[in-house]
Amino acid sequence: MIGANAIPYLLLPPAPTALRFPASLAAPLFILLAGMMVALSQIKKKYGFDHFLVRGALVIAIAAVLDAAVWGYVPFLGMDVLYLIGIALPLTYLFLSCGETVRRALIVGIFCTGPVFWLLFGYAAQPIQVPLVLPAAENLYAVTWSMAAGSWLFSGWFPVFPWLGFAFLGAELGAVRWCGGGTRSFATPRIALLALGSICTGAALWAIFSGPHFVRFGYVELFYPAVPGFCFFTAGLIIGLFTIADLFPRMTRLLDPLRAMGECALAIYIIHTIVIAGIIRPAAILLPVPQFLICAAVFVAGMCAVAYLFRYIRKGPAYRLRAVRFFTGG
Repeated sequence: MIGANAIPYLLLPPAPTALRFPASLAAPLFILLAGMMVALSQIKKKYGFDHFLVRGALVIAIAAVLDAAVWGYVPFLGMDVLYLIGIALPLTYLFLSCGETVRRALIVGIFCTGPVFWLLFGYAAQPIQVPLVLPAAENLYAVTWSMAAGSWLFSGWFPVFPWLGFAFLGAELGAVRWCGGGTRSFATPRIALLALGSICTGAALWAIFSGPHFVRFGYVELFYPAVPGFCFFTAGLIIGLFTIADLFPRMTRLLDPLRAMGECALAIYIIHTIVIAGIIRPAAILLPVPQFLICAAVFVAGMCAVAYLFRYIRKGPAYRLRAVRFFTGG
C-alpha cells in the first residue's frame, strides 16, 4: 500500500498494467488482515463488542483528522480506507456471532452487491473531495445527504459494498485458523481448492465484466470500481498466498519485515500518509518507472525500519500506555 499510495505523486503517468495490478492487491490485503485481527482478538483475548466499537470510532476519528489536517479536505465524504475499517471493526465482531453458512453467504453477497447499486444509482468516476479552503469549500453546499450516503455505501474510495466483504473474509479465515484455541495451518487441500476455485471464478467474472478501471485523482488501482470478479480473484489469490506461506514455513523469515509492518499497521498508515502528503506531494517530482521503483523501495524500507522501532517499543514500559498500544498494535 505504501508504494501504491505514492504513485499519484511520484510516478510519471501513465502507469503500466504490470504496476497497476500489484498495486491493487495492497488494499484488499490490508482490509482482510484487519478482519483477521478482530477474530484473533475475540478468540484469543476475549474482547467484547464494546472494545471494537470504541476502536472503530477512534479509527474513524483518525481518518477524519487525516482528511482535514493532512490532505486538507472536508472529512467524512470520500470514504477512505480507515473509514471502512472503523465501520468494519464492530460489524465484523457481530459477523462472527452468525452461523458458518450465514457468514459465508454474507461474504459472497457483499462481493456481488456493488453492481446492483451501480446499476440503480451509478458509479462516480471521481469520489467526493471538497477542499477545506475557500472558495473551493463552497462546493460543500452542493453535496447532498444522498451523495454522501452513496459515497459511503457504493461509490467512495472504499465503500461498504463490496469492501466490507474483505473484512468479513479475513474474520472467517481467522475463525478457521484460531478455532479451538490453537493455530491451524492453511496448507490443506480444502483451503487450496478454495483458493483455486475463487481465483478461477473471479478470473471468469472479471473477463466477462472487467469494469471501467477508472484512474481516480492519479490512483491507478484496478478496483475503481471493485467488480465481483476482482473481489473473488483477489480473495483467492490472498488465500493462496497464505496457503503457500504455511506450506513453506521458512518463508516467514523472509516476510518478517511485512509482518513487522502489519503488527503496527495503523501507525505505518498514518506515518506514510503524512510523508506522502507533506513531503512527496509538495515536491511535485514525477519519475519514470525505474526511478520510481527505486524510490518506492527506499520508502518501503524506511517504513520497515519504523515498524521494527515500534516492535522494540512494544517490549518496553511505554507499551503499557493504552495510546501506545492502540497505535503500535495491541
